[in-house]
Amino acid sequence: MVRVQVPQIRGQEAPYRSQLWSHVAKTSEGLKRLSGEMYAGGLSQRDIEYGLGKAVGHFILSKSAVSALTDSLTQEYEAFRTRDLSGYDVASLFMDAVDEPLRRWGRRTGVFCVWAICVDGRKGLLTLSTANSES
Repeated sequence: MVRVQVPQIRGQEAPYRSQLWSHVAKTSEGLKRLSGEMYAGGLSQRDIEYGLGKAVGHFILSKSAVSALTDSLTQEYEAFRTRDLSGYDVASLFMDAVDEPLRRWGRRTGVFCVWAICVDGRKGLLTLSTANSES
């Protein structure tokens, strides 16, 4: 891990922010996607931090950065789950559940999906949630 001391300037309303550092400090989209997939695959935030560091040979993403990424996934899911569905002119509904593992070697949970087939032929996923079991 590299520790950087950021200079402070007296008399300024906002803290000093280097334009160079803002480019270096950004988490790449690929790393965000990989972390999200690792989390969805059942790894804990600490496991993701450790695994990425071990894979590249040095610290790459902190637990708090992983936490921020996983929190954004939760926010995206909530936005999806609570969105307005009035734009769907539904002709048919399909409901299904599959049993998926929560963790790599842990217990399993049901994932419940509701799909719509619209009058114009479009297909759309209406909701996705967990259930106690596939049945």
